[in-house]
Amino acid sequence: MVKVSRVIEAKSVTNVYYGWSDELQLTVEGGQLNIKMDEASLRRLANVLNDKIEEQDKEAAERAAEKAAELVAEEEE
Repeated sequence: MVKVSRVIEAKSVTNVYYGWSDELQLTVEGGQLNIKMDEASLRRLANVLNDKIEEQDKEAAERAAEKAAELVAEEEE
């Protein structure tokens, strides 16, 4: 097995596809990334992404609640 370590800055993912050949394809600005991964790896990736999305949603809800509380406090003054 060959290990590759490379940082790729891929901005603006425009399309995501996971095909029958166990390959994750990310279409990005300027090209495409193809990543071969088995089902277990795909599930680990999905769990990490879902956790991150949940965290971001929670932070956004907290910011919205704080903003709403500030607006209410301003209206009460």
